[in-house]
Formats: sequence, C-alpha cells, structure tokens
Amino acid sequence: MFTVFLVEDEPLIRQNMRNALENGDEPYICAGEAGDGELALTIIQDVKPDILITDIKMPFMDGLTLARHAKAIIPWLRVIIVSGYDDFDLARQAIGIGVDQYILKPVANKDLFAALRAAGEKITEHKRQSVTFLKNLSNEEMIRNALLGTFLEQLCSGEIGPDEALRRAEELSVNLLSKYYTVAVARCEENGGLPNRQAIASKVKYLLVDSTDVLFYISGMDLIVLIVKGSFEIDATERAYHSTQTLKHELEGDLSLKLTIGISTVVNRISAIRDAWHEACILLKTFGHAHRGRIFCAGDLGRADTPVAASLDEIFNTDVAERLKFATPRDVPGIVEEFTKNLDCNEMQGILNRYYVLMDLTAAAMRIIRDFNPSIDNSGLSGQFVERDQVFSSAVSVRECAELATKICLKFIELRDSGNNCHHRKLVHKACAYIRENYNSPDISLNTVASYVSLSPTHFSTIFAQEMSETFIDYLTGVRMEKVKELLVSTDEKIVSIAFSVGYNEPNYLSYLFKKREGLSPKEYRSQKSPVRDKT
Repeated sequence: MFTVFLVEDEPLIRQNMRNALENGDEPYICAGEAGDGELALTIIQDVKPDILITDIKMPFMDGLTLARHAKAIIPWLRVIIVSGYDDFDLARQAIGIGVDQYILKPVANKDLFAALRAAGEKITEHKRQSVTFLKNLSNEEMIRNALLGTFLEQLCSGEIGPDEALRRAEELSVNLLSKYYTVAVARCEENGGLPNRQAIASKVKYLLVDSTDVLFYISGMDLIVLIVKGSFEIDATERAYHSTQTLKHELEGDLSLKLTIGISTVVNRISAIRDAWHEACILLKTFGHAHRGRIFCAGDLGRADTPVAASLDEIFNTDVAERLKFATPRDVPGIVEEFTKNLDCNEMQGILNRYYVLMDLTAAAMRIIRDFNPSIDNSGLSGQFVERDQVFSSAVSVRECAELATKICLKFIELRDSGNNCHHRKLVHKACAYIRENYNSPDISLNTVASYVSLSPTHFSTIFAQEMSETFIDYLTGVRMEKVKELLVSTDEKIVSIAFSVGYNEPNYLSYLFKKREGLSPKEYRSQKSPVRDKT
C-alpha cells in the first residue's frame, strides 16, 4: 500500500482525485491534502507520504518549489505534477528537480492511476536496488568503502588526530572539514537473531551515497555510526534528525528491523568528533532500553545548566557531571574508585576533603536530577540522598566515604531514570496545550507549534510522534474533530460555519476528514445524535 498526498488549489479537482483514490481498487490511500504548497509542506514533513501529487500553479508556493523542498525533507518521495499548461520549459524544470510524472488537466482517472503505478514501480525498484546496491559496486569501490569505514572508525575512537585525519580524508577524496559536527549511533535489532549486516550496509550506502554532509560506517553487526556536518549548530542537529528519520523509515520498513538512535551534542572541531561519538554511545547504552525504537539526543534528556563545584574537578581531574549524567549501575564502582583514590589519608585535611567531596557529589547529582525531571519536588529531593551529619561521619574513613558515595550514585541513577522522559513530555504537553487553544486558526501548523516550543520542525515532529504515538497532524485533526462533533450535537450551525470555526477553510475537506475518521458524514452523525435537528 502506497500513501499519497494531494496538493491542489481547486477544491473540486482535489476532491475528484481524492474520490478516485478512495473508491479505486488499487493500493493507494490518501494520507492528506492541502490547497497550497506552503501549507502542504508543513503537513508533508509530518505525514511523510510515499507519493506527492501537486498542481504546478498555486498561491503562496508553486508545485515545483514544493516538490524541491519536499524531496529535500523526504528523499524517498515520488512526485507527480498536475498542470493545466502544456509548457515544455515547465516540464524541463520538473525533470530537473526529480519529478517522476507530468500529467495535464483535466485529469482522467486512467492517466492518474497510470502515473501512480509508474511511481509505485519506482518505489519498489528503489527498495530492491537499495538492498543489493553493494553487489553492483566494483572491486575498487568496495576497497575504498572498506578503507573509508576503517578511517571513520579510527577517527571516532580517537586513534588518529586532526592532521592525520585530514591527510587520510584527502587520500580518500572525502571533505571532512566543517564548522560543526554531530554524531549519531543507531542500534539495529531484529527479532530472533542478528540483523543482516550486508543488507544494512547496502541500504545505508544507497541512501547516503549522494549526501556530502553525512559520513557513515557500520560497526560490528548491529551499529550504524553517522558523522553529520553542518554550517551552524542547528543545521548539524537538523540534518542528524533528518538522516536518522530516513534510516528508520527505510530499514524498519524494508528489513523488519527496529532502530534505536542516540544523537550527540554538537561539537566544533575535528578532534572533538571522538567526544561526540563517545557521548552518543553512552546515550545509547544508558537510555537505549528505555527509549527503544526512538531517536533521541542529549538535549532531549536534559542538561545541567551550572557546572559542578570546582573542588570535584580539581580533585578527580575529570568532568564529574559527564561521568555521572550517563552512568549505569555497572559504572558506579569505577566512578567511586576515581572519587576516592586521591583521598587516602587520615589527617584532618583528608577528612575535610572527603566531606566536601560527598557534599559536592550530592549537589551535582541533585542538579542533574532537576534537569532530567523538572517536575520533581525540590523540597524533598535532598532527603532522597543523605543528611549532612551522615556525610560528616562517613568522611572519617576512605572505606565509609566510598560506601556512601556508592549509595549516592545508585540513588542518583534511580531518580534520573524515573524522570528521563520528562523533558520530552513537558515540551509535548506544552505543544498539546497550545494546539487545544489555537486549533481554530487556519494558520496553525507543525512549523508554528515547533517554533512555539523552540525546536526545529524535524526535531519536534520526531519527539511528538514518539511521545503521543501519533503524528502532529493526526493529533490536530483529532482535536478539531472532537470540537466538530460537539458543535454538530449542540448547535444548528451549518457545516460551512463549523468548518471555519475549527480552522478549515473548505467544508468539503472537513466532511472528507470527518467521514474518514468517524465512518459517517457530518450530516449523518448529527442525524444519529440529534434526530430532531438536521438543518445542514
């Protein structure tokens, strides 16, 4: 089954195409529609259809511009242009941006379905080629791929420095230089055994072969590592989310895998790629189970706003916040050993050092907990750890100091994990409240709500769908439909008035959505719920 999105500013033409899809026996379903390219683009980013059918001449954004932006968002998208102009130059431009079919109005059903079949065949062929892509490479290309994979793995692990990295990149004809970098690590899981590494590598290579901003390698049997470049910090993060969403769509759909993906914070130098890779790996290791099947980054999980007290870093020669933030119970003995190895003396100065270490460790843990779980009761948080008297008594010996430090670390992990979804949830709840307050605006869109919660559209679309188990547009439509049902039962308003009051400029589109969701037309619903009222 292929999902189709319709964009046409003439409601009657759009309705005829929609009816043809709905009533036909072919494997195409209408995933959504819009009356102009600008509105369509914000919905397409959320719906991610297989095929786009768009008029070429529309207000706000024409079909060619829409097609170019949509294909940048959804690389697998197939585009069919519908036009009333038999214009060679327009057709040439359409071919230049990767449009698959160009058909003229008035659109006969046979022409529409012929174009859809051709697009469907290209999608099927794309899936077939992506799985067998590596088989068609020459020996020289295969060797280069192997060398590139080894180089990138050494770069991420820190085995080579910036100078060596740039030299090796030049030898392999790879442009490594960028202002910013982020690293994404994806774990692939398959039910009943290990995933097919060859099929994964072939598909990833096929998807990213033309991308100059994403470098990748396959690590072991089940990890995909992406190094994403960007001119700005937000650019690198946005590309990372875009690339990993594409991977999830293709690998989960075609290879029956489940991908869990951790994305690092952004770094601004080649030597820091190692740190970004390490952070992404730790994210996946620490939170991968709780976020299985999701895409997430360090910023989604919360970040300490204030540094850990200097005394900790000076004594341990390490970044305690980073060690603690992503720790697992298995890591605790090593962390505690690091904390206590320089405190082995019984003099009063040693006791004071151990006291300050335990107090600072508790303070660091509490700061991070508040960032991971902002809704936690601050007044009771300190009581979750230890009292000051207990800290001082445990500072008398290294052994007791280590025991208490272990308890603090384990309690921190317990509290952190109980709230590690809170940051996402808080943003999504804020977005939902905004939608419920502004659903009646025809201008509300994925982009406007993403801006309201200070996230990029791609990032927001991802976390909204993961937290709500439905897309942004499905949620918005659901809110509007509930209001429509309320108005149908409680008022005598005509459908056209109800449509405008819930944010739809076209009553026919409201009727289509309502029947699609409820199985009844608005008129039928009103007759069933309020038999005495039927004035629409």
